[in-house]
Amino acid sequence: MTILATDIKLRQSQRLTDNPDGGGRMVQTEIIDGAMNNLFPDIGDEERTTGRTTLRKMFVHVDTPAPDVLKDAIAVLIDPPADPRVTVTMFATGSYSDVRLDAKNRVESYITRGTESRFVLLGNHFSGQMTIQVYAMKDAPSPDINDNFSLLTLASSEHEPAEQYVRVKGVLSRTTRTFTDDQGAFERDVLVIELVNALLRDFYGQEVVRYSATKPATRIYETNVVEATSYHSVKRLTAAGKPGDLAVQVDTPYVSIVPTSTAETPVSDVLAGMGTISQVPSGPAGSLGQTFSASFAAGVPVSRYLGTGLVVGAVRVVAGSVELTDDGTGGLASAVATPWSGTVDYQSGVVALTHASGVGSTSVSITASPAGSIPMQGFTDEIEVTQNNQGMVWLFQLTPLPAPGTVVVDYRALGRWIRLTDNGRGRLLGKPGQGTGTINYQTGSVVVTAGALPDLKSSIISNWGTPIIAEARVGDTAILPPALRFVLGEGSAVPGTVQLTLRVGGANVAVTDNGNGGLLIGGQVRGQISYSTGEISLRPLNLPDADSQLSINYDWGQPLHAAPQPVPDSAGIVSFTLPQGPVRQGTVILDWLVSVRRDRDDLSSAPQAMRVIAKDDGAGNLVGVSVGDTAFSTVLGAVNYSTGAVSLQAGKFMVRQVSYPVYEIRSGRLKVVGYERLDVLAQFSAGSIVSAGWMLAGEAAQSAQEVMPLPAVQLQLTPTISDSIVPGSVRFAFRGRTYVDRSGGLYHSIDPTTGSGIYAGTIDYAAGVVNLVQWLAGGENTVQIQSLLTRIADPGVAVSFFRAPGSPLRPGMFTLRATRIDGELLTVTADINGVLSAAEIRGKVDWESGVVKVQFGQLVPVAGNEGKPWFDPDQVEGDQVWRPTLVLPGTIYMGAVVYRSIPLSEVVIGLSSVRLPSDGRAPAFKPGQTVLIHHTAKHVVPSPQAGQLVAFGRGRIAGIEVRDADGRPVDAAWFTADLDVGNLRFSDPLNLAAYALPLTISERVEDRRLVVQPQITGEIEINTSLTHDYPVGEAMISTALRLGEANGSLDLQARVVSLFDQAAWTNVWADSPSGSVAPGTYNDTDYPLAVTNKDAITERWAVRFTSATQFEVIGETVGTISAGNTTTDLAPINPRTGQPYFVMKKEGWGTGWSTNNVVRFNTVGGLAPVWMMRTTLPGTPEGATDSTRFQVIGNIPGE
Repeated sequence: MTILATDIKLRQSQRLTDNPDGGGRMVQTEIIDGAMNNLFPDIGDEERTTGRTTLRKMFVHVDTPAPDVLKDAIAVLIDPPADPRVTVTMFATGSYSDVRLDAKNRVESYITRGTESRFVLLGNHFSGQMTIQVYAMKDAPSPDINDNFSLLTLASSEHEPAEQYVRVKGVLSRTTRTFTDDQGAFERDVLVIELVNALLRDFYGQEVVRYSATKPATRIYETNVVEATSYHSVKRLTAAGKPGDLAVQVDTPYVSIVPTSTAETPVSDVLAGMGTISQVPSGPAGSLGQTFSASFAAGVPVSRYLGTGLVVGAVRVVAGSVELTDDGTGGLASAVATPWSGTVDYQSGVVALTHASGVGSTSVSITASPAGSIPMQGFTDEIEVTQNNQGMVWLFQLTPLPAPGTVVVDYRALGRWIRLTDNGRGRLLGKPGQGTGTINYQTGSVVVTAGALPDLKSSIISNWGTPIIAEARVGDTAILPPALRFVLGEGSAVPGTVQLTLRVGGANVAVTDNGNGGLLIGGQVRGQISYSTGEISLRPLNLPDADSQLSINYDWGQPLHAAPQPVPDSAGIVSFTLPQGPVRQGTVILDWLVSVRRDRDDLSSAPQAMRVIAKDDGAGNLVGVSVGDTAFSTVLGAVNYSTGAVSLQAGKFMVRQVSYPVYEIRSGRLKVVGYERLDVLAQFSAGSIVSAGWMLAGEAAQSAQEVMPLPAVQLQLTPTISDSIVPGSVRFAFRGRTYVDRSGGLYHSIDPTTGSGIYAGTIDYAAGVVNLVQWLAGGENTVQIQSLLTRIADPGVAVSFFRAPGSPLRPGMFTLRATRIDGELLTVTADINGVLSAAEIRGKVDWESGVVKVQFGQLVPVAGNEGKPWFDPDQVEGDQVWRPTLVLPGTIYMGAVVYRSIPLSEVVIGLSSVRLPSDGRAPAFKPGQTVLIHHTAKHVVPSPQAGQLVAFGRGRIAGIEVRDADGRPVDAAWFTADLDVGNLRFSDPLNLAAYALPLTISERVEDRRLVVQPQITGEIEINTSLTHDYPVGEAMISTALRLGEANGSLDLQARVVSLFDQAAWTNVWADSPSGSVAPGTYNDTDYPLAVTNKDAITERWAVRFTSATQFEVIGETVGTISAGNTTTDLAPINPRTGQPYFVMKKEGWGTGWSTNNVVRFNTVGGLAPVWMMRTTLPGTPEGATDSTRFQVIGNIPGE
C-alpha cells in the first residue's frame, strides 16, 4: 500500500525529562504538530540566567500495516527558533532504547583520553583543589589556556581507580629547579597549573625523579578531539544564492551545543613559539650497547641505563629471537605480532623492555648511538592559506635542516588547531584522522597531508630544532692526555728553582724546572710553570698513584702586579712600562681581553669577548699561551728586562677557528644555513685593562717546601675551539674506566639496572675542562673519547611565527619584546587591528586564532645595498628595501589577554562543559553531509473563492502547506496544487467554514546537495550548483539526518535480518552463530517471518527451546515476553499497538529441536530514534512563544 503523509508520525519516548533516565523506547503517544510544549518544556528564568542544554528523545515512525518502504528518508529542521539565543539541533546515537545519560555521554565524548603527556604529577592532590603542580623536561611546551587533560589513577596502583577531565585556566608559574639524587644534581621545570574545574577526587603524584621510567599512581594524559556525534541544524543564508552557485554563505559553520560565558586571563612574559630538544649524534653510530639476561614478570618493565643520551630512532633491541626497533617517539615495537614491547628515554639514555604475559630468563641485546640533548627555541616558518592555494597537501622547505624528532606542524581546520609531530624516523603523525606527512632530514623537505581542509586566511605553522649548531668532536687529535694543574702555596717561584717529586707505581719520579717555564721529566718537557703566579700544569706519561702526594721544593720572591690601560695604534700595538724593575727573566705574564665579531654578513651581532694570556720566554719575547681557552703560541711582542718597557700586539692579530653563522635568503626569508670556522682579527679597545704580573731581578729569594695532596687530573676537551660542551654528551674511557657527565659532575661504573654511578669529578662545560678526582692505578696517561658534542653558537632569526597560549585574544591587548643579537632590546604593542609597528619590528596578530607573524628589521635605501647577502628584491618597497635584524629566538617574549570559558555546573547547564569545546560550539556542516538549501514563500489569501487560482511566481515547488489564521492545516481536499508550474487552485465547491480566515499558503523551493567543504568563514561548498534563487535572510540551509543509517540503510522499512540457529543459548547477543548449529532449523525460505511498520520494533530476539516443542521468546531490551510451541503460530503482542511484533509460522519449525536450542534473529522497525537538543544561551528572551519546525522527507516507490 502507499505511504501517505499522514502515515509519518512523530512519537514520544518513554520519558520526556532531563533526568538521567529520560528518553528510552518509543511509546504510542504522538507529538502533535503545532501543540505547545509538545516536546520541550518552557524555558525558565534560571535557564535564561545561566543557560542550559535540554535533551529530548523522539521517534520518526512510518505507521503503516505493511512493511512499506520510505526510501532515502531524511529529517531536517526547516525553521530555526526566532530567539537568537536559542538553538535547536538534532543528532542520532543509533540506539532505540538509550536514555539521556547515554546521550549525554555521547555528546561529551567530544574530548577523550589520548596518549600520556610529558607532565608528571608532583606530589599528592586532593578533592577540591583548583590547581595542580607538575614537573617536566625543559622542552615540554606549557599547556595553553583551555587545553584539556585526563587525570587517571590506574587500577594497578594501590589507590582506587579514578579518572577526571580537567581544563586549563592558566599557567600560574613555570620555574626551572635543581634537584639532587644519588647521581648528583639535575634540572626539571616545575609548573603550577590553574584549573577551570575543581578536582572531584584525590590524585596521587610523586617527588621529582631523574628518569621518566619511574611513574606515579596518577598519570596525566593528553586528550583527543573525537567528533563522535554529527549535529544537524538549520541556518539562515547571510548572502543571496542564485542559480549556478557552488557555495552558500552562513554566519558560521558552528552551532551551539552548550551555553558558555567568557572571562579574561592575562598572560605575560611567555616565550614565543615552542621549545625543542634536538638529540644530535655525539659519537659513532651503534657504539653504545648492553647484553644481559633477565626474567620478565607480566607487564613489568625491565630497564637498562646506558649512561648517555641516545639518537632518536636508532635503538635496536633483540630479546631472545625477537627484534624490536625504535619508532622515534619513545616506543619499541616489532614488525611481527609479539608480547614484547618497550620504551626509550632518549635524553636520559634509558631503555625499558616489557613482556605482556611474562617469561623466564631471556637473553637481551641493546644497541644504540650516543647523542647530546640541545634545548633551544625552535625555528619557525609559515604558509598562509588563501583562496588560491587552499588544499590538503602542503610543502615546506625547512632551513636550517631539522633534527629528527623536533618537527611540529600546526594547522587550523574549522577553528580548531590540529598538530602533527615528528616521530624521529621521517614521518609526521597526528591523532587519528588529523593528517600525516614525511620529512627528509638531509634536505629539509617536508610534505604535509592535512586530515581536514585548513581554514581560509589561517596559517600553517612549522616549528623545529636543528643539529647544525653542534659538532661531534670524537676523534679530535688535538685533545691531549690529562694533566695535573695546581698553584704553589707562595704564589710565585724563582725560575730554575722548582723541583717536584711524584710517586708513580710506588717509585719516586723527579720533575725539574728548566728556568724558561718548562718542567722536565727524564729530560723531556712535560709541563709549564708561570713563575709570577705559581701556576703549574704537568702532563706526565704516567699519572701518579691516586693516593699519593706531591713533594715540592722551590725558591720564591714577591710577585708584582700592574693594570695599565693603554691605547692601541692603528696596527693594534700598545706600549707601556712596568712600574718597577729590572724585571726577572721568564716571570712576565700578561692578561687582557679582546673581542671578535661572529658576523661576516654586515648583520648586527654582539662581539665575543676572549681572554688572552701571554708570557715572556726568558729571551725578551712575549709569546701567546691561550686565547679564549684555546691554545695559542704566536709571538705578540717584547719586554725590555732592564727598563720594563713592553711593546704588545694587543689587537689586530688573528684568532684561529672562530665559528661564524652563515645566513642566506631562503624562500624570501633570511635564515641560518650553517656555520664556518674562520681565522678572524682580534680587536683591542682603547682604555681596556692589561693585567701584568712579574718579579724583580736580583731580589732576595726565600726557600719553600710543600707537600700537597694530589690535585685533580684535568682534561681539556676543546683545546682548539671556543665552543661550549653540550651537557650529557661526554663519555670517555681512561685507565679501564668509562666516565660520563651528569649535570656538571663526572661518574664512572654506571649501574645498568639503576643508572647510579660513582662520583669521579667535575666538568666545566663553558671552558671544556674536566677535573678527575678518581682514577685507576696503572696504565698510560691516555684518553679515548667515545662521545663529545660541542655547541657552536646560537644563531639569530629575522622572522617568527607562533601561536599565543590560547585563543581568542582580546583585541588591542598584545605586547612583544625581543633582544637583538648585539644585546639591544626591541619592543612593540599591537593596535586594535592587530598591527605590530615599532622600531625594527613589523607584523600582525590575528585575534581570533592567536597567530602572530612578526618581522625584525627596518627599511633602508636600496642604493648601495644591492650586493649585501641579506638583500632580497621581493622586499623592495619603492626606493627602500627591508633590511633584516637578527634577534635571539630565546628572547622573544609576548603578553596578551586570552578569553576563556567560565565553568558552570553540569547540573545547571545540563552537560559537562569540560569535555566539550571551550566555546560550546560544534560543527553543523561536514564534508559528505546531505544539506537542503531551501526558501519558503508565504501567500496570504484573505477570502478564498471556489476555483480561485493562486500563482506563486516560480516553478518546481518542493512542498506546499495551507494553514488557517489559527495555524491549523487545511485539508488537502479543498485545493489542488501544480508543483511543477507553481500554483494552487481552490476546489469548487469550496467549504472553509471550519477554518479561521485568512489562509496562508506556504510553498518551498529547495535543492538537496552534498557538502564538499565547509569553511571557517561560513562558506559552505556544495557538490552541484543551485537551481533556484535564495534571498538573503529568508533562505535557509539545513543539514539532513539520514534516518535509515541507524538501521544500516538509507530507507525506513520494517524487516527481519540475521536469522540463524545454534545448539546452545549462551546469553550473548551476537549477530553470528556461536558454537555448533542446532539439529533443527527454521524454514524461513518458505515461511518467512512477517513484520509491519506499525508493530515491529528494532530488537534482537532469541527463541529458546525449553523442550523439544516448547520455547520462550526473549528480547535483548524487552526481556522475556512470551512462550509458545511448534504447533502454533508465534505472534508475541506489542503492547503499544495490540498487534504482534512479528509472526513466525508453525509450519516453519520442523523437528529435531531440544532444550536450550535457540533461533536468533533481529527485527528492524520502520522507525528511527532522534535526539533533539535545545541550547539556551544566557540572556533576555525575545517573544513569549517560540518554535522550530521538523520535517521528514522521503520517496515512495512507484509514486
